Amino acid sequence: MDILVLSDTHGRADLVEATVRRVRAGILLFLGDGLRDLNVVSDDVVVRSVRGNCDFFGADVPESRVELFGGYRIFMTHGHRYGVKYGEKDVILAAAQANADILLYGHTHRPVSRWLAAGDTVAETVLQKPLLVFCPGSLGQPPNGRPTFGMLTVRHNGVLASHTEL
Repeated sequence: MDILVLSDTHGRADLVEATVRRVRAGILLFLGDGLRDLNVVSDDVVVRSVRGNCDFFGADVPESRVELFGGYRIFMTHGHRYGVKYGEKDVILAAAQANADILLYGHTHRPVSRWLAAGDTVAETVLQKPLLVFCPGSLGQPPNGRPTFGMLTVRHNGVLASHTEL
């Protein structure tokens, strides 16, 4: 199962459309700041979203949520409520508390992909199972001028996470 992960599109529906057309994944996880940009996504793509700090409409869209795909629990958040621009500690603890296997966040506009092992300690909390920490970067306002998106490839024996520049 291939899952497209987007965040921080900031009005660039054209880039959302180009990315969805290029990747052709059946699932899109959107991490906020550009909910209106999702109107270009066709109905045959499963879309799950969270609201970011720049999403001024969509009050019915949660700021965080847990989704289950391929047997993996995915904690999704934009990240602004967890202070991700200043560190990942709080958002990692929230994902661990939600018993997540994968943490997806946005807000920083910088791609991140790393695994934390079971037994790793975060703020005096010992992780009970491995956790993939993943930020796709920003499609609409990348700090280096090159839009990025993420892909999760979920198989029965694991998850592969990757970043791609558009």
